[in-house]
Amino acid sequence: MSEIDVIDAVLDRHRRDGTRLMQILRETQEELGWLSPATLTAIATGIGWPRAKVGGTASFYSFFHKRPRGKYCVLWSDNITDRMLGNADLMDAMCKKLWLEPGRVSEDGLVSVNTTSCTGMCDQGPALLVNYRAITRMTQSRVGEMVGLIRSETPLADWPAEWFAVEDNIRRKDILLDHGLAPGQALAAALKRGPENTLAEVKDAKLRGRGGAGFSTGQKWEACRTAAGSGDNPAHYVICNADEGEPGTFKDRVLLTSYTDLVFEGMSIAGLVVGAKKGLIYLRGEYRYLLEPLESALAARRQAGLLGKSILGTEFSFDIEIHLGAGAYICGEESALIESLEGKPGRPRIRPPFPVTRGYLDQPTTVNNVETLAAACLIATHGSACPAAATAGGRAFTSIPMA
Repeated sequence: MSEIDVIDAVLDRHRRDGTRLMQILRETQEELGWLSPATLTAIATGIGWPRAKVGGTASFYSFFHKRPRGKYCVLWSDNITDRMLGNADLMDAMCKKLWLEPGRVSEDGLVSVNTTSCTGMCDQGPALLVNYRAITRMTQSRVGEMVGLIRSETPLADWPAEWFAVEDNIRRKDILLDHGLAPGQALAAALKRGPENTLAEVKDAKLRGRGGAGFSTGQKWEACRTAAGSGDNPAHYVICNADEGEPGTFKDRVLLTSYTDLVFEGMSIAGLVVGAKKGLIYLRGEYRYLLEPLESALAARRQAGLLGKSILGTEFSFDIEIHLGAGAYICGEESALIESLEGKPGRPRIRPPFPVTRGYLDQPTTVNNVETLAAACLIATHGSACPAAATAGGRAFTSIPMA
């Protein structure tokens, strides 16, 4: 397939919609290796955007490459925990074995080695990304084996599977992790209770955001619910902020890995309350390896009647799509995240207006953390008097000790 055929296929897959530019750029780069000037021009033409606007988005994110990168792009996670575990010595050993300076592409174009910010694998470092696939628990022995595989140009699919293993490392399960809910149970309870009463329970539970700000979830949902949409196609949206990037954090990774249904169900409950028919998950680029499992989980929920039209035989319709970030820490801030979802550089917006009145595509939008949405399921099921509600103002998720 020619380069233009690859680009056309990606554009068609995303309906040539400029708001999906981040995904168009990522998928094109995965196919072609980098984003050449000609590639960016073809994408701009395909979505009907100015070339400079497309180039601006491609330049903003560290995971997009406007110059040729190595066939193997190796990025060592660089944070305090990885440093304590010896990542600097391991990276130095790799560069020496490859006769390569950090930050440079080898003369034959085979490999580049550099650092990146925290990859969310702090409990199982030293970690790195190879072509944006996570590899954990690096050792001197693995470095030697990896150098050999790179030199022999062995495809990543043929590398040892255990290298790509990402563990949850849960040491104790408390209220949220030991919920015992079956898929659809919380959503069925919310549908039976109705959006107004479900909102009342969330407010009574004093559930607050788990992304750091601690803002009242019920208050945010109510503001979004009562806000009027704008333009010819008014709508409301639910966004799950899965762009955790603080060094040492990985709770959202665990929830997305082993409690996927709880997160998706929480988004659906939020959609019911605020009157949204569409939800979007903004997944940090470092969690690229989770994309296919999450897409499979969404497909299973659609098959079970828990997503899509007429959910559980009711008039409620709601669906979810996943958007992957591309290495921009600032996109953890909700307005920068929304800018990114719209295909733009992730720069924070001036507020007011706030996202609950003018958010994604200038429509009322609630942006909630992964854990916040998961906790909402327990409240929807058991009401504000459930054990989870007793800790809703603080934490319902037990910290996971470092391995």
